[in-house]
Parts: sequence; structure tokens; C-alpha cells
Amino acid sequence: MALALTAAAGAQTTAPAPNTPGSASGGAAHTAKKHTVSDHDRDVAEQLFLKGAKDVEHDDLKAAIDVFAKAAALDPGNPKYGMAEDIARQHRVTELVQQADTARNLGHSDEAREKILEAYRIDPQDAVVAQHVGDLAGAEKPGTNPDGDTEVAPPIQLEPKRVRLSFHIRNNERNVISQVLPAYGIQTTLDDSVGVRQIRFDLDDADFTTAARALGLATNTFMVPLDPARALVAADSIVNREKYEREAAETVYMPGMTQDELAQMINVAKNVFAVKTATSDENQSAITIRGPAENLGALNATLDRLMEGRGEVQLDVRMYEIDRTKAVDLGLILPNQTTLFNVYSEARSLLNSNSSLVQEIVSSGLAAPGDWEAILAILIASGQISNSILTQPFGVFGGGLSLTGVIYGGGSMNMQLNSTDVRALDQLQLRVLNGEDATIKSGEKYPIETSNYSSLSSSSLTIPGISNAGLSSTLQNLGVSLSQLQSAAQETIPQVQYQDIGLSLKVTPRMQDANRVSLKLDLQLSALGGSTLNGLPLLENRQYQAITTVGVGETTVLVSALSRQESNAVTGIPGLNDLPGFQDMTNNSSNLDVAELAIVITPHVVRPVRREGGGGMYLLPVKQ
Repeated sequence: MALALTAAAGAQTTAPAPNTPGSASGGAAHTAKKHTVSDHDRDVAEQLFLKGAKDVEHDDLKAAIDVFAKAAALDPGNPKYGMAEDIARQHRVTELVQQADTARNLGHSDEAREKILEAYRIDPQDAVVAQHVGDLAGAEKPGTNPDGDTEVAPPIQLEPKRVRLSFHIRNNERNVISQVLPAYGIQTTLDDSVGVRQIRFDLDDADFTTAARALGLATNTFMVPLDPARALVAADSIVNREKYEREAAETVYMPGMTQDELAQMINVAKNVFAVKTATSDENQSAITIRGPAENLGALNATLDRLMEGRGEVQLDVRMYEIDRTKAVDLGLILPNQTTLFNVYSEARSLLNSNSSLVQEIVSSGLAAPGDWEAILAILIASGQISNSILTQPFGVFGGGLSLTGVIYGGGSMNMQLNSTDVRALDQLQLRVLNGEDATIKSGEKYPIETSNYSSLSSSSLTIPGISNAGLSSTLQNLGVSLSQLQSAAQETIPQVQYQDIGLSLKVTPRMQDANRVSLKLDLQLSALGGSTLNGLPLLENRQYQAITTVGVGETTVLVSALSRQESNAVTGIPGLNDLPGFQDMTNNSSNLDVAELAIVITPHVVRPVRREGGGGMYLLPVKQ
């Protein structure tokens, strides 16, 4: 609205003075013709003139123009009628332009176009109308497509001539601006705030961008594009920028950013680039900003630099858990004890204790009187002797009276082997920003009861009407008993804390250059111990930290022994295993149980770190 008023004011200052006879406007020339006018026509013309003056007072300029035109036609010799018509036309054109700007600001493009078209029909030569002729072009509404769907229009960009010019001007600020910008094909509308201070403007071989920036610094002004060929120039102040400067809204997506990082980006936008409104959306990892278009351009370039400067690494991680068991049972198990006896003494004892049977055998002729071996054999075979040592199998060595018998106690030979080898593979890929932590967890959450709460009331429950006379019978009919109420009052409530059990690996990559990556490794292993303390299980924790540097695409291996159990049992005769040739006569039983963890990490650079000393420099407006 303010732009239209300024333009209208300029139009009024260029209107011909009321005392200028024969002024022309809108192609309608009113010249004094010398012919005879009747008194009746003069009276009617005067009455029409008075009526037109009243229409002007009532702001009915359209009716006033028609009345003044009729008065001028009845009495063409009177110049005040034509002059009044020209002034009414100028006021009407100004009014229509103001209404068109108001409709455009409200988004009523069709109404604005109709107002400009009506003003053009009234006075096609008017300077203000000529500046708005471009609004008549195009059949679609701004901000819409041919299908009728609403679209957001981009910021207006000036389209100056691509020439390089030189200027050497000594004049006031308004005149300098009016000479420099039109030279590049940009029509200007000067706000009343533009000063008239005398300046000297010298510039050689400059394009439009350089000339516009130098002009703004020399005159302390700024430009607001109205369309590709027109611009409003106003004094550079906070009030004028808030009044005229157009703002743009944009959503910037920054994948991988946390909520804290998005908040830092918002602080940069507000504090450095004077963005008025900025909000973040953690779900989409984006920020929505609103501010001056030129500031948003500089902010976008800065955010691009920040995002490009954050390198990204892809980690290929493979975890192997190797469980090996081996059980071997091999060798001879010899008897731990044996029985030695003198065969002659044992035989004499057996014959003496069974003399009657011996006489029967001899008398019957089954054996000779001195053949004690045959007699012993017949005695044992007859089954009459069962508790003698000679009834068991035995071996002998020696001779004569020293003949010794040996009873074999029995033995065994073992040849057994059990072996298992289990390997578990877990493969995954992680994309991590340079310098950020990536955590891998494998295991479970184990519940540990830390405390419990129970009722501190006495064991007896005394509630009038329940445990005493009253409603207790009614409650008993409903199935409620005193024991149930007491057990509910003494219920124990446990407090449980979940503890991570298993593996936790934290990797922090840092890119040293384009071909090498430093990896900070933090490995933690947690497991339940075999004992408890105060009823709580003891945890076995192990931690390993290291920093290693590998080439891109190369592999680093992290190996840890989770557990190792080994046992060996020897069964045999003491000392016999140490004799040459008797090593294999001892039984060996061994068990080996080994669990190992191997983690293989291979880094790949997805986006390298920007190594430039600094980004581009952007000159932002300084509000006064």
C-alpha cells in the first residue's frame, strides 16, 4: 500500500498546473474553439461543473469525470471545465492504482489486474500506469499453475541488462539513483525516506551487481524488487526494512543431525543471519526458517559448507564368536591292587583242612596219594571248596617252595575323542559422522532385584465391620475372607533394575586425511559371575580401550578370549608312567573348553572432510 501511495504522489507532482491552458492528459486534448455558445449551454455547463465539484467532494471521481467532460463539450471556450476533467482523471488513476496495490497485497490478482486495466483506459499515457502495465500480462494468477493447484512463488529477481557501465556523477542522492539504475534497464520508485544529500558517485566498468552494491553504500539505501524490471529504493533503516523488505520461508533438511545439533543451527540462523523465525523438526531432521531472502541465501550456503565439512565414514563390522570343546580319554587303566600268595602254603592249608575228603579221593583211586595237584583239582572241581583263593584264576611264577601265585584284579583300555567347533557370525554396516560415537551392543538385559517393599503393619488385621462384627458376614458371602485381606496387606513389591549383559563396542572414527582413518575402540564385556553377595549376583566386567589408525579399506581385528577352561586327569600306577616304555600304559583324560571373540572392522569414507581454510564471504545488510 505504501508503494502505491508513493507512486501516486509522484504522479500528482507531474500533473500540469491548474492555470496551464490547453494541458493534455490521456490523449484527450482540450483546446479552446471559438464558436458561439448559447446562454443556455453556459448555464447548463456551469450547473454540471458544480455537480462535478460535489462528486469530487463525495469521492465519486468516475461520475465527476463524466460531468466535467459534458460541461467542457457544452462550453469548450471555458478552460476550467477541461482542466477539471484532467485533474479528476489524474485523481481517478491514482485511486485505481492504490486499489490495485491493495488488492495485490491481499492476494486478489484478478481484481488488481482489472483496476490497472481501468486506469489504463482512462489515461494510457500516465507514468504511474505505465509502470504497472506489466501486471496486465499473463492469464494465470501468480502463485498458481494451469491446473489450478496453488504453488509457492519464489522471490522476485531483478533482470537487468548485462552491460558494464561507468559513472561520474555529482548530484543529490535521489538524482544519482534515478540515473544509475535506469541505465541497466531497472525502473525505480523512490521512497520519501531517500535523502537529497549531495554526493559524488564515480564508478568504472561495473556490472549491475557491483553498481547496485556501491550505490547502496554511497546513498545508504536498499532495493526491493517489485518485478523483474522495477525496484523500490528506500533509506536503509530498521523501520524501512521491516516495512518493505520481503521475507521468504524455507525448510532445510539436514539428515543425521541430533536435536542438539539442530538447536545449534537455529542459533546460528538467528544470531548471525538475523532470521526472525526458526523451528526444528527432529522427526524429519529439518529446520524451517523465515527471513529476508538475501539472508536465507547466505544461510543456505553456510549450512551447505557445514554439512559438507562433516565427513562421514561407513564401518563394515563382522563379529565372530568361536566356541571350541575337546575331550580326549585314551590309555590303559591297570588294576590299582593285586594279591600275591605262596601256592605251596595255600595248597597245604587246603589239604589239611579237608583231610577226610582227601582220603576218600585216594581210597577211591581218583588220584595217587602223593599227587597233591590232582587231589586239589578234584577238590575244587567237586564244588566242596568255595572260599579258597585257589578257586580264582591266578598266575604263577617261581618254582618249588617259592612258587608264587598272582590274582589278576582286572583293567580296561579307553580310546575316546569328543570335539566340537562352533562359530557365530554377525555382520552389520554403520554410517557414522566424523568424530561421532557409534555403539554396538549384543546381549540381553538381565533383571536384578535391588530391593523390595512390604507392609509394615502388624500381622493381625483389625478393621471395624470387616474383621469384627458388622459387614464381615456380608463380605464372607461375597467370597472375601480375612486371610485374603491380610495376605494382600502384606504383599511384597520388588524393585528391579535391568543390567546389560553381553558385549558393548563403541567406535569413534576420525578422518586424518583422505586415505587414513583413526579408530577409537572401547570394548566392554559383562557377564554373570558364579557367586552372589547379599543375594545379588556378582558381575564380571572386562574393558579394553585402544586407538588405532588404518588405511581406508584396510581391516583391523580386535580379539578377546571370553573364557578358557582346561582339565587333565591321569589314571595309573604311580611312577610307572615315568619308566621308559610304560608311558602308554597310563590313561589320560583331558577336557578343553575355549570361547573367543574376534571383531573385524573395515572403514570406508562416504563423504570426506572439507579441508579448506574458510568458506565464501557474504556481505549482509547492516540495519540502522
